[in-house]
Amino acid sequence: MSNTVDVRIQGDSMWPTFSNDDLVVFTSVNNTELTKGDVVLATHPFKPKVFLVKRIHRIETDGRLFLIGDNPDPLASEDSHNFGPVSPDAVHAKWNGE
Repeated sequence: MSNTVDVRIQGDSMWPTFSNDDLVVFTSVNNTELTKGDVVLATHPFKPKVFLVKRIHRIETDGRLFLIGDNPDPLASEDSHNFGPVSPDAVHAKWNGE
């Protein structure tokens, strides 16, 4: 049985996939299940009490994840463009697309 977590989206960084105030269900994963394109729930690397919902844009050669928001406005998302790639251990869950 998988563990799920309901996440209330705050902000527009993942628009048009998610809108502000959407309720999204994420499923717990271990970091070996992560692939490019997954939407994940991760801990912010500099703000340990803040969780991010971002898409895995690429997996670096050292295994770290480059996370970005879906919003085409580059100023709409605080993501790996601001804080760099994150450890896969920062990821808690991923969206299964439903």
